[in-house]
Amino acid sequence: MTPLTTPSAAPLSVWPEALGRIVAQSTRWKEIVVLRETRSTQDHARQLRPGAVVVAWRQTHGRGRLGRSWIDTGEDGLAMSATIEDDRSGRASVIAGVAAAEAIDRACTQASHGALEVGLKWPNDLILSHRKLGGILVEAHSGCLTIGIGVNCAQQEFASPLGSTATSLAMHGVGIDRLDLAGELLRALERWLVENDDRVGEAYTRRDTLVGRHHRFSTPEGVVEGVVVRIDPAKGLVVRTSRGDLLLCASTTSLCAPDARS
Repeated sequence: MTPLTTPSAAPLSVWPEALGRIVAQSTRWKEIVVLRETRSTQDHARQLRPGAVVVAWRQTHGRGRLGRSWIDTGEDGLAMSATIEDDRSGRASVIAGVAAAEAIDRACTQASHGALEVGLKWPNDLILSHRKLGGILVEAHSGCLTIGIGVNCAQQEFASPLGSTATSLAMHGVGIDRLDLAGELLRALERWLVENDDRVGEAYTRRDTLVGRHHRFSTPEGVVEGVVVRIDPAKGLVVRTSRGDLLLCASTTSLCAPDARS
């Protein structure tokens, strides 16, 4: 394993002011809430107005997509949720993935580690060296969307069963300040939320880890099996099957266990 160089971590006391400066210069973000501890940044953010962002020093009961749990490990990860108006919900998860991957690369470069080339696995995983580095959760409520982003930063190991599937920045010899990453996430989300579908699709494709490979997907109509053709940011996933090309909606589709042929 590459030796880890860890920068001096900014204390929680400076987070509100530092992130508040970014919000003050933003046209989208209206409010920043920094919590020492919360069960879920998603639950806290959904009580706030569009433009509010919640960041936690420690999240104790995070959750993932389709009711799954998100395993937190003390203060080793970054948990952030941002609430926006629900204008084009079909592409929010794709945008958040692109923004998060870009933010991680930028934060690592600024910490003199160089970009890690974080990949994206549809619909909501951040991938590094074939393992999950983080995840995206988009939830709709009262005409709004809450975009949750979780990134594994300082974990040195993961207990079973995550030990074979999860990774962190620290496990790749990268030490960054979570505050710096939070700032980059705010900026990246603001940039990508106003981009058109073509730009979003191009950015996603450059990082995509599914296209051209055989996978199995769980859908309300049953399991769909085939080769992933493309990701449509506004609509979902196009899969080539024995019945022809099918469009799978992100909100109701999940990836099955890894396929031996993928």
